[in-house]
Amino acid sequence: MSNVVEVVNGIIDLIKKNIINKTNITVDVNIGDVDVKVTNSFHFNAGDEVILIDYDYNREGTPHYQIYEYARIKEIIDTYTIRLETPVLSTWLVSNSAFVQKTIGHSPLYEEKIYYGDRDVIPSEDMAVCVEPVSLSNEWIYIMGGLSVEYRMSIIIYGKDVETEEGMIILNKYADAIYNLFNTNLHIDINNYDSPLLSNVAAGSYSVIVEDNATNRTNFVPSSTIPDDEIYEVQDNDNIEIDLYCTDVHYNTPSAGKMTVDLSRNDPVLYGAEPLQHSYNILEFAVFRKHGRYFYDSRIDNTEYGTVQKGSAFIRAARLNWFGKEVEEYQFPQRSKGVDEFENIALSSSSSGD
Repeated sequence: MSNVVEVVNGIIDLIKKNIINKTNITVDVNIGDVDVKVTNSFHFNAGDEVILIDYDYNREGTPHYQIYEYARIKEIIDTYTIRLETPVLSTWLVSNSAFVQKTIGHSPLYEEKIYYGDRDVIPSEDMAVCVEPVSLSNEWIYIMGGLSVEYRMSIIIYGKDVETEEGMIILNKYADAIYNLFNTNLHIDINNYDSPLLSNVAAGSYSVIVEDNATNRTNFVPSSTIPDDEIYEVQDNDNIEIDLYCTDVHYNTPSAGKMTVDLSRNDPVLYGAEPLQHSYNILEFAVFRKHGRYFYDSRIDNTEYGTVQKGSAFIRAARLNWFGKEVEEYQFPQRSKGVDEFENIALSSSSSGD
């Protein structure tokens, strides 16, 4: 059923993971280095602007108080290595919780500056993003009973330096980045459930192994027991296979605390089981997923630029209009909940059929 809060939170989560994305440094970075070892480079790309920063940024008296270092990514070497275009100019230590974070136009966006809903006053000189629910509409697409539900949202980007050319350029770069993000995620992920794989999976396998716990037992069940039978996926940083069938689930295999989920790439009843085509590696952050809400049509279809008044100030803003469509299934006939309430009628000897 419709849940606009879940959709807004899904949009916010996508922005946080890709526009703000940060990853911890795992090996000290010294002056002159160009290769940076990180926890996971998955959400970064060649050409991205980044900053190197640590938790001394807000600690007065430390070498990196109010200091971070700008850089640009030359290439992603592997899951754990980012190569920069130019050598770093400072030392960034694991002991100081140093990390790499995306930025645009030398103006970072921070998680606490992404808001659910618009604001009359934006309490910051930093970049800010508001996700505002706008409308919900629907239409029948098949009887019985598929209702196509369309959500519309405004993604409003607020910038600073309203009087400068640089401020407009930064705002436009953020608008382009978010536009491209959502139009390369046309089937936005909402309410997915992931569990990491506990062992590698070779191409040609028919099963994956995950932790045996109550939540996994609830979410990972044979396809024959659920209405949507093609909702499982396997993914790591290199490969993904979607629309998988779960043919069976085995508990405490191959040892206690593990569950084995048998899979097929097509309907095993109609066509026979078909194995996975790719290999999946736990070192590449392999996960098994139950797909959540499916939006069959979604994108940003309009972008506006300009300035808006917030409180007593005028600030730069861009408004991106996003829509997403999904199908809600309804069963007929429906029992009316508008009936009157009556007291229970006690059974009597006359009603026993004698």
